[in-house]
Amino acid sequence: MNAILLLFSFLLIILVPTTTWGQFAPPAGQTGSTAIHKDSSILIAWANGCQVQRGPLDIRNPTNGNVSNGTTNSAMGSAGDGTTLSLGDGGQATLTFLHPIKNGPGADFAIFENAFSATFLELAFVEVSSDGSNFVRFPAISNTDTTTQVGSFGAVDATKLYNLAGKYQANYGTPFDLEELVGDSAILDVNRITHVRIIDVVGCIQDAYAQRDSRGYKINDPWTTPFASGGFDLDAVGVIHHTATVSTQKIPTPSLMVFPNPIPKTNPTLYLQTNLDRYEVQLFSLDGQEISINAQNNSIRLPILPSGIYILRIQTNQTVLTQKIQLL
Repeated sequence: MNAILLLFSFLLIILVPTTTWGQFAPPAGQTGSTAIHKDSSILIAWANGCQVQRGPLDIRNPTNGNVSNGTTNSAMGSAGDGTTLSLGDGGQATLTFLHPIKNGPGADFAIFENAFSATFLELAFVEVSSDGSNFVRFPAISNTDTTTQVGSFGAVDATKLYNLAGKYQANYGTPFDLEELVGDSAILDVNRITHVRIIDVVGCIQDAYAQRDSRGYKINDPWTTPFASGGFDLDAVGVIHHTATVSTQKIPTPSLMVFPNPIPKTNPTLYLQTNLDRYEVQLFSLDGQEISINAQNNSIRLPILPSGIYILRIQTNQTVLTQKIQLL
């Protein structure tokens, strides 16, 4: 009888989606996390080319237009510079590199999103190509419960995600190991990856719009996100192993750090750390309304505002940096 029960339990584990518990690496900073910090010495190069196909603000109403935050330049160069490229529902970006990525020991590249916390995770599928035409997708797994839709600013547990970009918060990259694709396809040379494609997971659990992981299970993430910076926000793609014999130097880019984030209502003051000399600061609600703020030097005193998500915009004559912030 014990043997029968053991066999039954084993079958349940392999046949039923594990939507009620985590099983993968935890958020950045926790024991066992695979998150790669943007300043890690293992990152030797960054994407230097990008093409994008924007997705709609809301896949149910494509006539409302596409997302607009960021440019292709926002996804090139190093992570953490304050600029991101928003993809929208189902949008995609294809990145290229000075030197092809190759399969080395452990992870071979990392993808950075700009989530402001360890739980507000907007996800994306990841595909690679060695010819720019034929792409192979990493086998993604999502064990997030799908009985209830994750709301626009709802929480997702990183321990229930595998091979999905956006698993980690801003400044921490999600690693991908080409070894997982060895032998899976005759159209892919894992030692000469020239293109990395990132495709926003819509995150809706309605049958008409749901997207599924490698096992056929729906992927649930924050939805809807009908604003200019909706969907996956691509910060950068960092290379760990490539075909060159020397490292590619990082190109200095404008940088912006905002803290604290989230912001406590008891002391609604933001502080900026940036390498920009002169800039204009603006704050917007998600519906695009500008909010009057008191900005002095590198600090910003916020007025009394409802809890929620806001967009901070830093503008100079040469560039525009944006950052999502959360007011508790």
